[in-house]
Amino acid sequence: MDLAKQYIIQCIIAAANNLRLSSEKIETVALIRERLNSAENLSEEIKNFKKITELSKLGIKLSEIQIFIDAGKIDFMKLSDKFKEHYYGLVSEMNGVLDVLTPQAARTVFLKMDEKLLNIDLSKRDDKPTNDNLTPKINVTPEIELPRRSRADELREAIIFEELNKGAELNFENYEEKVLRPVKELDSFLNRVMKYEFTENEIKNHIRIMNENAEYSKKIGFEILSNMHSIFARGLELIDKKKIAASPNVVESLRACLIVIVAVVRGKEVDITSYLNRAENFGRTINANQKER
Repeated sequence: MDLAKQYIIQCIIAAANNLRLSSEKIETVALIRERLNSAENLSEEIKNFKKITELSKLGIKLSEIQIFIDAGKIDFMKLSDKFKEHYYGLVSEMNGVLDVLTPQAARTVFLKMDEKLLNIDLSKRDDKPTNDNLTPKINVTPEIELPRRSRADELREAIIFEELNKGAELNFENYEEKVLRPVKELDSFLNRVMKYEFTENEIKNHIRIMNENAEYSKKIGFEILSNMHSIFARGLELIDKKKIAASPNVVESLRACLIVIVAVVRGKEVDITSYLNRAENFGRTINANQKER
């Protein structure tokens, strides 16, 4: 197994999964992933990325990651944290690439790269004259020429089979609908939570839905969204068990989770740092309280 290649490809997939992807952008990600996966020399391929305007910033980031892997000084106890750092660092570059590269543009870029490499390879060949009289002639039965599969066909098939293996993992329209449907009701529900105006069945149903969506988000690879759903569900559960009070501070922390979920899923161009920090701090607080108990 090529560790550097698999690590980098997983970083790209994780970074892309933190973006709001249309079907066209998913195809572009698949093209980039397949390009790197099929590269015989990953280091040279990344160098080629750095020479292409649309891919240069991504290439620089990938080069930094490869240097980290190739250095051979990996602390496997901290590798998960390092992986998060690496793929978070790729999110901006992936977003930039996907904004300018359509699938067709990506194919054109990669085709030009291949043509350039082919020309270089041909220029290095040492052609020697041959003597036809000395070369034995072999009668070969002509082969039936089958239609050649294009690169687009190969990638399309790869995407189809990948979706077959992963079920509904790439159905982002269904994902958005499933995740956003409960949010409006939960936002108004929080106002009643603060007054303890809810039934036991009602709050347990909301906890169940948020836990399900946390697992769904985790399965797809949306770690931030999975975390927001889990924090919200745990917060409601602790309120239901009367282990924490439904204070205004707690309710606003829960609402921050919902704000982050909507902003990320909808791709809102707003700064949600304060909401994300508040939600994550709340998550750490309730985790610490649970450990103490």
